[in-house]
Amino acid sequence: MKIKDYKPLDKATLILKFADVTIKKTTAGQDYASFLGFDGEKMIEAKIWALSPSDKEILKSGEIYVASGVMKDYQGKMQFNINEMRLATDSDLEEEGMNRDDYYERAKLDISVLAEALNHYINLIKNETLKNLVVSILKEVGADNYMNYPAALTMHHNYYSGLAYHVYSMLTLSDSYLDLYPFLNRDLVYSGIILHDIGKLKELSGPKGTEYTKVGNLLGHISIGANIIYSKAKELGCEETDEVISLLHIVLSHHGINEYGSPKEPQMAEAVLVYLLDYSDSRMAALEKEIPQTKEGEFSNQIGAFDKKNFYKANIK
Repeated sequence: MKIKDYKPLDKATLILKFADVTIKKTTAGQDYASFLGFDGEKMIEAKIWALSPSDKEILKSGEIYVASGVMKDYQGKMQFNINEMRLATDSDLEEEGMNRDDYYERAKLDISVLAEALNHYINLIKNETLKNLVVSILKEVGADNYMNYPAALTMHHNYYSGLAYHVYSMLTLSDSYLDLYPFLNRDLVYSGIILHDIGKLKELSGPKGTEYTKVGNLLGHISIGANIIYSKAKELGCEETDEVISLLHIVLSHHGINEYGSPKEPQMAEAVLVYLLDYSDSRMAALEKEIPQTKEGEFSNQIGAFDKKNFYKANIK
């Protein structure tokens, strides 16, 4: 049985991969757990209100569990209140016709296709300062890390190769803008897109059981990414060039406004474009997760990337 087979008030037993596990306190001071559960197809918000010491010992993001409890309607969205849970065995998975890989989402494109596309765009960068900087940084952080990391914890592209697919999508989208607006510097846009989220490689723990690292919590990926770029530029002796200063501005401003975490707001045309591409791709990716599962003529579940708004799916043939 899958999440889609249940409705509110149903008793349910599901095999779920837990993600974004956090331990919180009730108003009475009791521990409870809040997290997301993924059944290989769909995600659901889940809670364990009566959290025992033995539960806390085995509760971890990225692990797969057999969980039993009751479905609940919470503010128009399904929530799974779990009463019992244990780590899933291979036998449990086999009985459901599943294997462990089924519970770990991956990008729609194979990693080899993404790597080929990335190399194609790097080769299109004609400016030697920018190209050397991009190649040197990718070599330092490691190709495997860059190609396997997620782009986020929960909001968008939060799966294996999510970062690489997000970058691929932005690069692909950018070509239409660059062809339509030839005044933009193509080398700077490509370089900015490839490196805009490079700080995620230190902000996040990795593709399995993704959590924020200590440095991620304290500094955030924008500051981390700018430091990575500046350090490598200084090592290459180009930290004072217009190329590097412009690239740093793109990275520091790619969330668009201060309220969204950008230390600087875009003051270059190329920075505006990278911000728009990052915003549009991340939001469309979030919609892509929910809208296909929404019935025509009904509203979707709340979508975190849009401040938990519900989106309507038109009943149009």
